[in-house]
Amino acid sequence: MNTNAAVEQAEQRVELECAAGVARIQAVVRGQVPPSHKRSPYCAECGERIPDARRNAMPDAERCVDCETFIERQSRRRA
Repeated sequence: MNTNAAVEQAEQRVELECAAGVARIQAVVRGQVPPSHKRSPYCAECGERIPDARRNAMPDAERCVDCETFIERQSRRRA
């Protein structure tokens, strides 16, 4: 895949993810999503699915364990 095609594919994915995010937020605002499903099951950083065990333990988790650990370590280094 050439560079232009890769960039175009990445841009399309970003657009799709943004549209999906907007649709999720609109559904929550309209009350169409049960409270237990208001958070996305996907990591806000890497896009991988957050394991059910983590979501059950931390219902407000927005990131998978790996990404959350990385961000916490980065913030400690900056402090």
